Amino acid sequence: MGIAQALYTGVTGLSVNADGMSVIANNIANSNSKGFKRDRAEFEDLLSSDLSSGAGSAQIGRGSRLRDVKTVHTQGGLKVTDSITDLAIQGNGFFVVSNPNTEVQESAGAFFTRTGSLHFDKDGYLADAGGGRIQGYMADGDGLLSTRLTDVNIATSNIPPRATNKVNLNVQLDSRLDRIEEEFDINNPVKTSNWSTSFRVFDSHGRAHQSTVYFRRLDAGEDGISWEYHAVVDSKEVTDPDDGPWKEFGSGIVRFDRKGQLVSEEAEEAIVNFNNGAFSNQKILFDFGKNIGEEGGNGTNASVSIASKSNTVFHSQDGYESGNLKSLNIGLDGKLNGVFTNGIQRTLAAVALATFENQNGLQKAGRNQFFATLNSGPAKIGMAQTGSRGSLYASSLEESNVDLAAEFVNMILTQRMFQANSRSITTTDTMIEEVINLKR
Repeated sequence: MGIAQALYTGVTGLSVNADGMSVIANNIANSNSKGFKRDRAEFEDLLSSDLSSGAGSAQIGRGSRLRDVKTVHTQGGLKVTDSITDLAIQGNGFFVVSNPNTEVQESAGAFFTRTGSLHFDKDGYLADAGGGRIQGYMADGDGLLSTRLTDVNIATSNIPPRATNKVNLNVQLDSRLDRIEEEFDINNPVKTSNWSTSFRVFDSHGRAHQSTVYFRRLDAGEDGISWEYHAVVDSKEVTDPDDGPWKEFGSGIVRFDRKGQLVSEEAEEAIVNFNNGAFSNQKILFDFGKNIGEEGGNGTNASVSIASKSNTVFHSQDGYESGNLKSLNIGLDGKLNGVFTNGIQRTLAAVALATFENQNGLQKAGRNQFFATLNSGPAKIGMAQTGSRGSLYASSLEESNVDLAAEFVNMILTQRMFQANSRSITTTDTMIEEVINLKR
């Protein structure tokens, strides 16, 4: 019985080493598969048989078996590509893929992968080669991301125009200029003002209109200097023109202290009625910076009035014309930012990443994809660069983490172990033959 058992012990050795060679062969076969994670065969001994004798008890092993094939989730190298939708994860995390038409019913259509070879399909969905749609967070018209996980879709190729509602003016007004005695005259704005600056504003159709703001110095008081301003547009561009070439649609007063810092802004409501079918009563707010009065400013990034030549330090407005999507860029945080032909940059969506308490508990589903199990725990999904989730690199792909040199060494060792176990079988066969020959 003992000699025959040795045969079966040798057979278990052949079996486990054959399985180990299959794991090694699979690693080598996928050494060039993007995002592939190599496997490692782990073995354990079988339950030993107990022998009792006068000297005590002893145990004889009964061979080995394959305990587990563990996936090694170490980082693979990143390779630069020429496609913006090729994404690589540096650090922890998996892309979340939804594919209800899968053959793996246990996954419920939810898969996780490190392979970032993606593309936009005909319907504008960000998808993988198998048709699975990448999950993430979509943004609204103002670029604010939703908290609801859904398919990433960039079907919108343009953004509608937006009327100007606010104009930011950071100006330097020369305190050395003398006060003009005449009141501001809309028909002669140059001679009845000290200085002016021009910029564009947009109506509800996205059409640009040239606007000019004229500044006229007022009398200096004990508390500092004050300036009045008058905002005008071409009379031909409004539905309620004045008799002259210009239409005034807004005015106010800006006050500065003895240091020239902005103290307060007093403005009448600026309303303009552009023609050609644009919305009427368009309100435009003029902001000269954060004053040191009610707004609690510190004198920086705000208009000033000091002994220096008048000039426009900075100006901006929140209106724009319609624009078409020109290009797309993807940040390290997974945000997909669109650049439009009108110069607007807006967040369109964000790619989500998933992590697990026990990623070794994930089950392979083929195509370098995994699905969650009870051992892995549920997916913890969120934005890249949050929690323990890694960063996303666009125009990059993660290589396989297979080390060919190490696999070939393992192959040699496995081959030798297979040979050694086969020798134990042939040697045991020779021993049985000797037993049989005792009758001769």
